[in-house]
Amino acid sequence: MRHRYYSLLAAVVLLPGMARAQMAEVYAGYKRTGIDLMWFRNFRYHNGQPTHWLYFSRNRASISSAQSPVLYGSTNAVSYNFANGLGLVGVTNWLATGVIPKAGVQYYKRSGNMMVFGWLVADLVRTGSIDAFVMWRFQPSITQTYKAFLQAELFPVYTPGTGNLNITQRIRLGARYHDWVAGPMADFNESGREKLTLTVNAGLFLRYEF
Repeated sequence: MRHRYYSLLAAVVLLPGMARAQMAEVYAGYKRTGIDLMWFRNFRYHNGQPTHWLYFSRNRASISSAQSPVLYGSTNAVSYNFANGLGLVGVTNWLATGVIPKAGVQYYKRSGNMMVFGWLVADLVRTGSIDAFVMWRFQPSITQTYKAFLQAELFPVYTPGTGNLNITQRIRLGARYHDWVAGPMADFNESGREKLTLTVNAGLFLRYEF
C-alpha cells in the first residue's frame, strides 16, 4: 500500500502549477484518499494594485482503497474579469487522457467572509464536452481565534456526442484556526445517460492556506 501513496504524491508533484499552490488539502474517505492543491489570484501592476486578470490553478490526485491506479488532473485558467465579477476565461485541462483546451465565461466575487467562483466553458475540440463549475465558500467568525468553514462545489459535465452526464459535488464543513482548517467532508458523483449512478466518498479533511 505504501508505494501507492508514493505514486499519489509523485502525481501531484509532477502536475503543472504545483509549486504555486496557495491552498493544500489532504482528505481521507472510506472510498478514496487524495490531495488537492489550489491557487487563484489576480495579476498585479508594478505598484501592487490588482489587475482585472485572474489566474486559477487546481491540481488533484487520489487513490481508492481497491487496487486501482492513481487518478489525477490539473486545471489551469486565465480570465479577464470586469468590475461586476463577470469575465471571459480560457481553461486548459491536463488529464491522463491528454490536454483539453476550453473557453467560456466566468464569475468571481469576494465580499467579506463569502466568495463565489465559477465558469461555464466548452471544449475547443470536436465532439467535446460542456461543463460548469461553481465554488461557494463562507467563513463566518465564531470567536476572535476561530472561524467556521463551509465550502460547496458543483461540477456538471455534459458530452453532447454521447449524451453522457457527469455531476460532481463536494462539501467541506469545518473549523478554521489561523491558516489551518479541518472537519468532515463528502464527495458525490453521478454519471450515466438516461439513468445516473451515484457514488459517495465521505471522511475527514485537513487544509492549510499559505
